[in-house]
Order: sequence, then C-alpha cells, then structure tokens
Amino acid sequence: MARHYSIKLRAAILTALTLALAAACFGFWLGGWSENGAVLASRYTARVSFYWFIAAWSASSIASIWPGGWRLQLLKRRRAIGLGFATAFGVHFATFFTAIYVFDHSSEITKIIGGGIGYLFAAAMAATSNDWSIKTLGPRRWKLLHALGGWILFAIFSLSYFNSLEPKPFSAIPALLVVVVVIYLRLVVTTKRFRQHRSRHVTLLTQ
Repeated sequence: MARHYSIKLRAAILTALTLALAAACFGFWLGGWSENGAVLASRYTARVSFYWFIAAWSASSIASIWPGGWRLQLLKRRRAIGLGFATAFGVHFATFFTAIYVFDHSSEITKIIGGGIGYLFAAAMAATSNDWSIKTLGPRRWKLLHALGGWILFAIFSLSYFNSLEPKPFSAIPALLVVVVVIYLRLVVTTKRFRQHRSRHVTLLTQ
C-alpha cells in the first residue's frame, strides 16, 4: 500500500514539474532570455500552479458534496496533488526570482511581500505534508497551519487574477470563475456541516 502511494506521489510531482518547466520554457521561448521572457515564464508557471492548488484545496469540498467515484480518488490523492502544486510553485518562484534579480524587473512591493508570504506558506505546507509532521505538530496545529496557508494562498491567487482582469481578461476570467465555484462549494459544505451539527444538537436536547 505504501509503495503504491509512493508511486502515485512521485507521478504527481513529476507531472507537475514537467508542466511547470514546459510553461517556463514556453515563456522564455516567446520572450527570449530577457526580462520579458522571465516575466512570461513567471506568469505561465503561476497559472499551472494555480490549477494544481485548486485541485488539492477543493478536493475535500467536492468529495463531501458528491461522495464516491473520482471525487473520492481525488480526495485520497490530495497530499500528492498538494505536493505537485508545491513543486510547480517552486518553479514559479525560480522564474519570479529570475525576473527580479537577474533582469532587474521592477515589481510593486506589495506583490513581492505577498508572493514571499505565499512561497513561505507553500514551503511550510509541503514540508509538513507527512505523517511524522502531523504527530510532531499535533493534529490541531497541523490543521491550523494548512488551513491558514490554504486560505492565504487562495487569497493571493484570487487577488492576483482580479488585478489582471482588465489587462489580461482571457486568462483572468476563467481563473476567477474557478475561484467563484470553489467559494460556492466551500459555502455549501459549511452550510451542510452546520445543519448536521444543529440536527445532532436538537436530537440530544429532545432525548
């Protein structure tokens, strides 16, 4: 069982790495080894990272609303998909770093700070995506780290695409539609859990 999971984990990481490197190469191919090429590579690798993140972050909500089938398989592979996201995000960081520190690309300080926070949380979540970390940190603190990190990354991606809505609508609109769908799914799950909790509470009171 562990060996089977390890193969799937490696496959997810390798797939994400391949897609992210392909996106980076495509950006440099379009813009050349230059500031423009690095910016394009950073933009395209961010898009790859976003959809890997969404797949991992929304897996629980999807499986809760529609249990069984491929939704259950997605949930079972959430850790592997999450590490795939971290791998793609690492490639994105490399291209972003290249744009700023190799080609002196000017970027707003808020983007640098926000991106830095996102990279730190992604790294922390990837480093603790194992059973040893859950035991060491404790389930409560581990869940807090991953819940907080997930919401922060979701906010960073959402704000980034919202700010890109006017200059790059063809890439921003599909991503923002995904953001809206994910928020809706989260609200559905939260409402469902609240009703279940209230129902159990009423049942206990009437016994």
